[in-house]
Parts: sequence; C-alpha cells; structure tokens
Amino acid sequence: MYACVYAAGETAGGLLLDLALEFSPVVEQACANTVVFSIAPLRKLIGSPYQIASEICRSGYERKLQASLAIAANPDAAILLARNCIGVTLVTPGEERLKLAPLPLTALFTHDVPVNTGLLDVLHRWGLKTCEDLAALPEPGVAERLGTAGVYLRNLARGAIHRPLRVAAPETGYEERMELEHPLQLLEPLLFLFGRILSELCGRLRSQSRAARLLAARFELEEKREYSFELEFAVPLDDSRTILKLLQLHLERHPPEAPIVAFTLRMEAVEPRRVQSGLFLPPTPQADKLQVTLARIAGMVGKENVGTPRLLNTHRPDAFEMVTLSAADTQAKAPAPPQAVNSDILRLAMRLFRPALHARVHVVEYAPKDVIASGVRGNVIRWAGPWKTSGEWWASTAWSREEWDVALDDGALYRIYQESKSREWYVHGVYD
Repeated sequence: MYACVYAAGETAGGLLLDLALEFSPVVEQACANTVVFSIAPLRKLIGSPYQIASEICRSGYERKLQASLAIAANPDAAILLARNCIGVTLVTPGEERLKLAPLPLTALFTHDVPVNTGLLDVLHRWGLKTCEDLAALPEPGVAERLGTAGVYLRNLARGAIHRPLRVAAPETGYEERMELEHPLQLLEPLLFLFGRILSELCGRLRSQSRAARLLAARFELEEKREYSFELEFAVPLDDSRTILKLLQLHLERHPPEAPIVAFTLRMEAVEPRRVQSGLFLPPTPQADKLQVTLARIAGMVGKENVGTPRLLNTHRPDAFEMVTLSAADTQAKAPAPPQAVNSDILRLAMRLFRPALHARVHVVEYAPKDVIASGVRGNVIRWAGPWKTSGEWWASTAWSREEWDVALDDGALYRIYQESKSREWYVHGVYD
C-alpha cells in the first residue's frame, strides 16, 4: 500500500517532504507538490490504513497543510486519486479501477507518463472521455492501434501498473574533515592520516565511476590561523597513492607555518579519462606517473617553469607562457587537413636561441660587417635589413629592435638584431 499527499501550489513542497519523511525514509517526490511513500511497514506500528490516514492527516494539520491524501495499492493510482479527489481517499486493493473510472482522460496526461500527449486527441476522436471508457477497451485492439503507449495508458486507467518508488539517489560527498588530538607539524604522521582519508574518498569516487580533477586542502593551524591550497590534476585521478604523493610533494615545498590542529580534504569529481590502447602503438607512461614526475620537476626548477607552452596574442617575437598541462591537452586531436603547398616558393626554417646569444657586431656605414658571439664568428658577406619592430610600449614587456638577416663566411645564415634602447646586439637564430 502507498500513500500520496498532494497540495495545490508549489510553495508547500518542503512541508510535504518533511511530512512524508516522518512516516517513511523512502519517499518519491513526483513533483514539487506531490509526494508518495509506502505505508506497508506502518501496519505493525500504527494499525489499519484508516488509522494510518488519520495519523497523516493529524501531522498535516499540525503543519497547517491544505492537501489531499490518497491510499492505494500502487503509486500511480495513489497519485491520480490524490490529484483529482479532494480530501481523503482510501482504496481497497482490487478496487482501483472503480475509483479511477470517473476521472477524465486528461488526468492521465497530467500524470508523469512516458507517452506522446498527441494520443489524447486520438482518444477523443474515438469518443472516449473517462478512464472507464479507456479501461473497457480490449487490450489486443489497443495494442494493434496504439502500440505499447496505448497499453500503458489503458493499464494506468485501470490502476493496474505496479512499479517501485522512484527515489532520488542522495548526492555523494567527497569531503572529509579530521580533528587531531594533538597539534602536528611533522609531515610523516600527517601523511598517515592523509592516506586514510584519501583512500576513503577515492573509494567513493570509484563506486560512482568518477575521478578527481582537483584536491582542495584546508588546514586549521594553531592560534586560529588557516592554510589552504588546491592541487589541480592534469588528468582525472582515482588512485589515493598518487594523490597522496602529490600532496606530499606540495607540502614539502610549501609547509604550513604552524602546527596543524585539524584539516579538511575535498575532491571535485568529474568523468574519468578513458583511453583505448592501440595494438600497433607503443605503450605510453601512465597519467599518474606523469603527474608525480611533473610535481618533482616543479619542486626543483619552480612551478612557473613546468607545463606546456602557449603562444600569446601579441606580435612580440617568441612570446609564449607556460601553462599547467590539462586533460584536454592530452587527448588525441584529429589531424588538420593537408594544405596545398606551392613548391615554387623557397621556405626556410629557423632554429631560435633561447636565450638569444649576446654578440659583438662591427658596423660599417650602418650595416653589420662582422659578428662575434658564442659559437658564432665570421664576416658578413651578404645582408638584408633592417626591419624595425616595436610594441607593448605601455607594459613592462615593451620591445623595440632592428633585425637583420646576415650570411657569414662560415656558410650559415643568421638572424641578428639590435635593441634600440640599450644598443646591444644579439643573435636570434640560425636558418636551416
């Protein structure tokens, strides 16, 4: 047996849910103003359906709810009766069809039915007006003309659909907090506690087929101070040992300033990365090992020097920045369609020196005559230029230079430039 409580208007949704949870822990909220729950376990606690209905009405009166109550053998019949009958309606099992018979067919379509609403016009053209008219039709004929949707509506009009309650699954939380008995500052005992919490969180992730994109850690220190940070992973992870190692490497580089009295670890869940291996491709390193390797390198050379280069939206020569490697960057991208190449045009590739080589250049009649730099030395036999470039005068990255292409007697072709402000010369690159 199931009880349905319906209140006109959507403002009573919270009160209805509280009312239903008072009688059952398993509640289906069909919509904002309709709740359904099973009353079978209440038979031993309260008594007959009449007594159960009386207790539900008393609880609703205490909450000042103006609602309708229906008790039937299945959830759908209870919902239909509660929405279309004022007051309290009790249906003896097996009499659902008699109670639903006078309801109009439109009541079936205001219910949450998985059928096309255009069937209502078809039923009206057949001359059907009430649930009794539809329930009286033979099932084989309805199935031949309307298919499974028509059979479903017929069974709904007869009150013969039996299904379990549609209970929304509670949202899984990926956050844990732990208070310590004594303040800790050493990393080793903290790692033991971190490992236990991370193992529980990763277990929840795997049970939901999820992975962590980010780990947020917040430490409560002595003297009511706090220390927090976030670790963003290049690829989603669900291995607690890998995440623990990344957390350890971060704390070794940036330890808290005071002993820790409590901490909170929170993970942001996303879809896991799924990669199909190829039979004819060499195996690649696992993503978690790449994460740990990058963290160790960042500890040695600095976080700002580890990542993937990204071009900047500027005309400044060789302008780029290092950004954190993301999961999107690791996905294979479709190759660009080949473009037509004009074989009549000579194209040269240039290898840049980073940083540019400081040079001494002898200038005669405003043109370079010889170049001396680290690994580069020779007389200029041909030159082209200068090309003056400048920009970003409003920022600290402003540049202004004169560029030349010079061919030396060593047989190589170089790009050199002179800074307009400092009047210093540099070798920017060599052409292949």
